[in-house]
Formats: sequence, structure tokens, C-alpha cells
Amino acid sequence: MAHYRVTIGFWLRAYDGFDVEANSDAEAIVLAKIQALEAMVSTAHPEHIEIDERREGIICWIDAVGAPLDTATIAEDVAFDDDRIHPAGGGAPE
Repeated sequence: MAHYRVTIGFWLRAYDGFDVEANSDAEAIVLAKIQALEAMVSTAHPEHIEIDERREGIICWIDAVGAPLDTATIAEDVAFDDDRIHPAGGGAPE
């Protein structure tokens, strides 16, 4: 019997936060958008990662263990999970 290594990918919901100082509500929104863009490219850990529900899984690849590198991968991007973040009906996830 052959042995295979399966690697999956999935999304986790993460939350981060920051403070802004502004002279008005409108300025606070502008500054929040600027800071949010900076936070999105940050490599620092977010304040909270919700690990109780994984979302939108896919099998990234399946490799035959012990096979030569050029033939080890037998499949890539294999769907096995429904899209719970962007359901087909266009509604919000539950």
C-alpha cells in the first residue's frame, strides 16, 4: 500500500485593533482606513485568532511519500469543502 502526505489550506478569522486620534468622526474614519491598510500588511500576530471554526478548506496538494521530487505530487488544488465564506447564493455566512 502506497503512502501519501496530504496538505490542506484553510482560512481562520483573525481580529486586530488599534487606536487613532482625530479631530472629527470623518477624520477618524480616514485615519482608521490608513491604519487598517498598514495592519493588513503587517507580519505581527493579530490580537485574536478564532480557531473554533476553519473556513474554506482546499487540499493544496497530495504527495506520494518516497517518490522522486519531480513525480511526488499527484494532485493539487482539490476541492473537498463547500465555500462557507462566499456561499453560492451570495448571502452572508452563518
